[in-house]
Amino acid sequence: MIKLTAQAVTVDAAKGDTPSRTLSGIALPYGETAIVSDGTAVRFMPGSLPVEGKAPKLFMYHDSTKPVGLVTARQDTDQGMLFTAKVSATAAGDEALTLALDGVLDAVSVGVNPTRYSYDEDGTMIVEAAEWLELSLVPVPAFAGAEIREVYAS
Repeated sequence: MIKLTAQAVTVDAAKGDTPSRTLSGIALPYGETAIVSDGTAVRFMPGSLPVEGKAPKLFMYHDSTKPVGLVTARQDTDQGMLFTAKVSATAAGDEALTLALDGVLDAVSVGVNPTRYSYDEDGTMIVEAAEWLELSLVPVPAFAGAEIREVYAS
């Protein structure tokens, strides 16, 4: 198993219940405003992403033709939505793990369908609820705190 932590790299060799082929981190920080790909300013409120229901797919670069896994755990905190994702044992999954281990893809970006939202006086979309469709591995996230914190590979 190889474990990558944001600030330090440790390599452990062990058998047991340690997860393999997984990524974890912060899918989306709450209360932060970002400009998304279509130029819209967006801010997600605490609790706006679901922790139940169909699991979001894991893509590379928001490209639905490049699936690499599935989000397996979602934890809603005051600071944001935490995630764990299992990376599939495919050529694309191997590439995703390698790029994550190398720090090339060290961030994530959510793909959502807002279902309850409003706009503030500055025109920022305030998302109170959304359908979470996918999580993408990206080199540069719209939301600065959306990051991969741990990578486990075997």
